[in-house]
Amino acid sequence: MTHGSRPHLKTLEEIERDCIPGLVEVLREEGVEAIRYAMWDMTGWHRDYDPCVWRSRATEEQKRIGWEMAVRIEKIIVTVLHEAHKRQVEETMETLGEGPEGFYESRLD
Repeated sequence: MTHGSRPHLKTLEEIERDCIPGLVEVLREEGVEAIRYAMWDMTGWHRDYDPCVWRSRATEEQKRIGWEMAVRIEKIIVTVLHEAHKRQVEETMETLGEGPEGFYESRLD
C-alpha cells in the first residue's frame, strides 16, 4: 500500500512516530478530546469533511477513509494514554521512594 493515495495515513504514521511525548503533554494539560482534535487538525482531513453532507451522501471511499482515520487516531490515543500512565506510575514511585519529606516538598512547591 502506498501512501501517495492515502496521505492521511502517512500523516498519522508520522504523528505516531514523532509526536507521542507532545501529545502526552496535551493530555495532561487539556485532556483526551484535545488530542483527538489536534490529530484531526494535523492531518488536515477535516477540511474536506462536512458531517451534514457526509451523513447521507458520503461515497464508499470517503466512508472507508473516515473509518481508517478514526481507527488510527484511537490507536494513537491509546498509545498516549499508556505512555501517560507509565509516566504517572514512575513519578508516583519516585515520590514514594523519597519518603514523607519528598512527598511534602513536591506538594508544597
